[in-house]
Amino acid sequence: MKLSEIQIKNLYKFTRQHYVEHYDVQTELVDHLANDIEQIWEEHPKITFEQARDKSFKKFGVFGFMDVVEKKQRQMTKKYFKVIFKFAKEWFRLPKIILTFFLLFAFYKIQELQNGYYIYATIYGVVIVLELIVLINNKRKAKQQFKITQKKWMFKDVIHMNGIGNSAIVFFYMFDFFLPNNTKDFLAMGDFRRVFSAILLTILVIFGYVTLVIIPKKAEQLLEETYPEYKLVKNL
Repeated sequence: MKLSEIQIKNLYKFTRQHYVEHYDVQTELVDHLANDIEQIWEEHPKITFEQARDKSFKKFGVFGFMDVVEKKQRQMTKKYFKVIFKFAKEWFRLPKIILTFFLLFAFYKIQELQNGYYIYATIYGVVIVLELIVLINNKRKAKQQFKITQKKWMFKDVIHMNGIGNSAIVFFYMFDFFLPNNTKDFLAMGDFRRVFSAILLTILVIFGYVTLVIIPKKAEQLLEETYPEYKLVKNL
């Protein structure tokens, strides 16, 4: 026996009631539940839809759908960082590699200045602040879009919110761990440490540009590649 459209809608509602917010994850779970319910009906044709649904749900264990949601979150976050690396690699090809080496050389020479530490700290701070501003702005836009579509997409949230926030945290710890925290120690760094710090700040600037400029511009394309149904649902 096949599920009716009303029963499919009931499964979507059921996933939302069990704290699954994102439409793409809901759809995966609904497909799984629907197939399992049909199989349960083959074995027990007399039980009701609700009984079969609950029987299927129990197979997810004590935490219900949470394990599936967390697994999907890790998968989408991993995908996001792969996208970052994909666009970042373009900076190590002609003609952008010329600009990359220019940044590297400039950041190396800045370390010879008396106020070099403050220049480094300012650049780092600007990138992090911009990422946080974009994060707040994206959250505001996401709320507005949800009011219109009533749908959330996990990869979209990762691109616009989680991913930017995670990259900001990564760079915070990289900067705090690898670089001196005062002007005197900064000027006293050896050549190897200076090269390393210049590379670190160059990477920060490139990744900041990728997360703040390139990926937001490519967001719709990336979402349509990830979810074939995204464009159709978005325009409903």
